[in-house]
Amino acid sequence: MRLNGIVWGILIGAGITAQAADDLARQVREFELRGQVQEARQALEAAVKAQPGNVETLSLLAAFLDERRDPQALSVYEKIAALAPEGSAERTRALARITVLNLIHGRQAEARRSLEAWRRAGGSGWELRDAAQAQALPMGTVTVPGPLASFARMAAFSPEMPPQEILLALARNVITNGYQALSGNEGMEQTEYLKLVIRYLSQARELERLAGPDRVIRIEQCESPQTAELLRVLGLRMRGGCGSDVVLETVNATRAFLSMDSGFPLAELEQALRTNRPFVYDYKPAEIPVLYSAEYWLSAREKQSGEFIDMFLNDPSLCRLYLGLAKLDPETAEEIRKTLPAARVRAFAHVFDFFGGMFQIRNGRVTVPGGSRAAAAWADLVGAPPEKGVEFLDRLVAKDDGWLASYFDALSRIEGPTLEYLTEPSRLKRFYAALRGRVTSPGPARPVFRSNTDLMLLTTRLRVENGRPVIPGGLDVWKRLFTEHPNGKYDGKLTRAAATWKEPDDLIEALFGLSRKAVENEPLRIFLAISDLERRRTKPLEPATVQQLAFRWKTYGAQYPLFSETGSLSDATILLFLDTADRISRTGSNELKANVAGTMQALAGLWQVLVRQKLIPEERADLTLASVLKPFAAVNNNETLFDAGRAGVEQLLRAAGVEDLSNPQERMLDLLAGALKG
Repeated sequence: MRLNGIVWGILIGAGITAQAADDLARQVREFELRGQVQEARQALEAAVKAQPGNVETLSLLAAFLDERRDPQALSVYEKIAALAPEGSAERTRALARITVLNLIHGRQAEARRSLEAWRRAGGSGWELRDAAQAQALPMGTVTVPGPLASFARMAAFSPEMPPQEILLALARNVITNGYQALSGNEGMEQTEYLKLVIRYLSQARELERLAGPDRVIRIEQCESPQTAELLRVLGLRMRGGCGSDVVLETVNATRAFLSMDSGFPLAELEQALRTNRPFVYDYKPAEIPVLYSAEYWLSAREKQSGEFIDMFLNDPSLCRLYLGLAKLDPETAEEIRKTLPAARVRAFAHVFDFFGGMFQIRNGRVTVPGGSRAAAAWADLVGAPPEKGVEFLDRLVAKDDGWLASYFDALSRIEGPTLEYLTEPSRLKRFYAALRGRVTSPGPARPVFRSNTDLMLLTTRLRVENGRPVIPGGLDVWKRLFTEHPNGKYDGKLTRAAATWKEPDDLIEALFGLSRKAVENEPLRIFLAISDLERRRTKPLEPATVQQLAFRWKTYGAQYPLFSETGSLSDATILLFLDTADRISRTGSNELKANVAGTMQALAGLWQVLVRQKLIPEERADLTLASVLKPFAAVNNNETLFDAGRAGVEQLLRAAGVEDLSNPQERMLDLLAGALKG
């Protein structure tokens, strides 16, 4: 069982040694490895029952339950807080976890009480913002004809979601599923989904008129005048006279489909007509919260043209604007609402939608990545200083069709040395120039889904040490990759420039240029893959190894996560894997090639599972994989393949500490099922 830092602190603070805690946890882990989770829990609960006042056993039980998101973990932590000495570190840590769990479960009042207790116990640095005091965006309401449940069925959102999220869900559905491109031109047409929603609203308004001022559809008896009108709106008619022979049948397929799909109680209506009893159906319109008010989102002409919900469904740009502004934090959104007209903001709705979530205005000033050191550089890029607040954001979203906003967004999501490196003023401008390129349209926010995710991957996964980016293998390897482009022709401009690179910044600039491309950005993907592979290594990869990985990425790149399972994998073993795969690829017989490749892949996959589960110790992982791979260099027929496969299974079992190899298949199944030894 893996103990988190809080629980370790509780155990050690209570007087139990790390070794004793580890021994106790190991007994529970043996149950877990055998798949006997219930037995592990019973053992812990029995220990607690035998010593109900023992903080050590309670802490182990709390960790066990907490890892499994069991609600009972909270009560166990509360027992620890009650039993631990006043002012002790273990009590303080337990109270901190109680506060977190209360917040997770939405118990604000309990969280506030436990937070106060945590502060009295010596905790500091946490603040719980009162939801009532937190600044919230002003809300209005709009009405939608018919019950909310029926509208939810037709518009494809859950009727149980919080009311303030309904229009957000509807807006996203309209943007992603409401319109499709017309063949042969740039126009858009409504999809069948949106057509059905609009038809439903039309039918709902007819039913609303039938419901009258009290908003209740009432049919007193079968032969009343309202019966025929209701059935007409529903697309149905009666077959047979009133009484037990009444059967409702479809006369208008479109209307009847809407009636059934929206959940109108047709069975109850038919039964009421058969028994000549009153049919009563509450048909009050649904009231849905809308950000600010309905008037804010509509132009003067739109306000006279119809209801808000109709304008909303028929204008995907309005839906996108609604999504974009709803993502802003309250203070920023309010500043934009007061300063910019909705028509101005709507022109850049797509940019607010994708990148507005990271915009922040505090005391009239925009918070920029890099802080005050980078403020002047941002002012030069945007054309307005961050101190001007809304004007800065207005120019930011309008600049270069969203490329500058995407750059701002990506840098706002990182911190530490990487942020300091990328926001150094000269680099900030240089890397943006590479990202922007010469042609800015179409921008990254134009598609329905964000198009430049590689930019975010580059900024978040770039490693910086001592103020310089970590370049796997050194700069020369990447210069050669760009100039020789082994897997196809790369960008000609970058190929020519690569020969003159002297600093890591030159490579990073090129990678920023590639991050704007959805295709033809292979060097960027290679860099990210090898950087991830090297992230956990105790020793950096040799330049020759990085070169082989880079040049063979197109063929074997999908296998590279295998090399990230342990930081102790040697360069020789990595190269052995690549060379073995090459040799298998050159096998003349397709049948033998498939069998050899499948066997080697299966053994490598088993090694990956056993290493990940810590069943093969870290210090034996490298030698084990090398031993599994070596026999495949001599495979040339089915007999030698069988020997290599069986030898590989035995190597894995020995590395995992299995001594009995009389039945390797059963021992491997036992190992995978959770038994430490056969």
